[in-house]
Amino acid sequence: MTETCLRRLNQLLSHYEHSILYDVNLDDLENVFATSRRNTSNILKILGDCNWILWKPGIGRGKNSTIQITVSMYQAIYQTLSRELVSSNFDAIAKILCTHQEIAANALNHAMLEANRNKEKSHSLVISQYPWVDELNPTLTYRFSELQVTRSLYDTLLIVNKQGKLEAQLAYDYKVEGKHIYLWIRPEVTCHDGLPLTINDVIYSLKVLKNTRGPVNLLFQQVEDIYFSESEGAVCMLLESENPLFLYCLAIANASIITSRNISFSKKKAIPIGTGPFSLSCWDQDKIILRKNPHYFSKSALLQEITLSHQGSKIEHLVRYNHPDLETENHLIQAFSYVAYNMRNNSDISPSTIQNLFKYLKSIRNQYSVSENLHPMTLNESSSCSINPISTPILNGNLVFAHPKWTIKYLENISNWIIQKISETGISVEVVILSNASAPEMIRDKADLLFVEEVVEQPLEYGLYEWMLTSTAIRFIYPYEQLLTHASNLHQRLVAKEQQQQLIKMFDQLCTEDVLLPLFWGKEEVVQAKQVNGLYIDKSGYSDFYKLWIKS
Repeated sequence: MTETCLRRLNQLLSHYEHSILYDVNLDDLENVFATSRRNTSNILKILGDCNWILWKPGIGRGKNSTIQITVSMYQAIYQTLSRELVSSNFDAIAKILCTHQEIAANALNHAMLEANRNKEKSHSLVISQYPWVDELNPTLTYRFSELQVTRSLYDTLLIVNKQGKLEAQLAYDYKVEGKHIYLWIRPEVTCHDGLPLTINDVIYSLKVLKNTRGPVNLLFQQVEDIYFSESEGAVCMLLESENPLFLYCLAIANASIITSRNISFSKKKAIPIGTGPFSLSCWDQDKIILRKNPHYFSKSALLQEITLSHQGSKIEHLVRYNHPDLETENHLIQAFSYVAYNMRNNSDISPSTIQNLFKYLKSIRNQYSVSENLHPMTLNESSSCSINPISTPILNGNLVFAHPKWTIKYLENISNWIIQKISETGISVEVVILSNASAPEMIRDKADLLFVEEVVEQPLEYGLYEWMLTSTAIRFIYPYEQLLTHASNLHQRLVAKEQQQQLIKMFDQLCTEDVLLPLFWGKEEVVQAKQVNGLYIDKSGYSDFYKLWIKS
């Protein structure tokens, strides 16, 4: 309807000048709009409702009607774009830009400046092009873009500070006695539905985490029991064996505390009620809207409202809006990319071919890393990254290569580079998309190789431990029964001292067995703005956007 109104106004302006009163009859306007009399009457009514024309029908036989256009094309486009910006309807904006080009680009620039001022006044933030969101239950998702949202909706029992040390959150204190972990829960926490967070809520949430076969299930399989200790007055978690790294498991976004109560947004979209600094007020196919929790027990949110729009990719190529420079801090997110190999029964490529392929890709990754300003990934300082490149081997076979739907350009470039290099060896490559990044096991029977990048949590010792139990690679390589064996073996080895060295040895073993090929460290700069309200058309730099709107 928006585009139609602008097109009809443009037709009028091609025959009548702005601000001049004209005597007209419907026959004339039928010719202008090239449509029937009935449609002409409807068009005039719609344009009048937009306050773009003053239309007065003639009364009596032979009496002319009068029409006056009250806006210029620029003004009409500006008004339209302003409304679409308020609605975060960026795809509609892109269509207007394509149709009206330069005049629309100028109008959009002014409309965005005004929208930004309004957002600042209302302490709101809009980020466009945010990756799609399918799941916001923290127990069920492994996608980074979804976990970012859950961090604003929920709280964990503990948190990890910038120095990699544990601090209290929903639990105001904790202690470890052998296999027992005691957690004292804050009494004053209010959930988003106004009810208090109870001990039973916490126990329920932890049991869901243990019993749900989700992406971090193996981290919590070591929990034997969860109960309230009357003697300590605390929630108690009993582990199978002592594990000093387990406390860090309680600080990850997947371990956020949920309640048994849900809030629904459609038949397919529902989330458990939580306690976080923001509550979810809207979740549809185009956007997510978060609203400040006025009863939050901890650090206050900087903003009243955040809109994460999934639209805007079409507009990026047509206009670039840069927000004024703000006082910022820089943080680094550490991640690494890799290729994982799944030795499936019905594969058309042999393990020896994969071995030769991995050897070749490892030898040439330095060349690519130099050209793309990346760093080859290694955990062992004694292992050299400066391997001489070998000539392209002649290989054969049919390989199925899987990867997630890309939202980050440099990962898409790496993926294309890998596929190109594999094809140059003579191997036929079929590409499949991992539609659910939280469930790589869904493509175990379909794909030989999987390429992804994942964050390594800090501190490094815990990050390795978590990766070895929950990573996309591990869940792609092993069926669930083998995953349980893998987890058991890992915990047995961690009984010894020097846990980090044991984890590195197990990681290196995966590489030696040619089921894992680490590629590059991925470091992304994140801006932490002191003033973050406004309008952002480009999502770049907001990978860890939780830091943007929580006072530190």
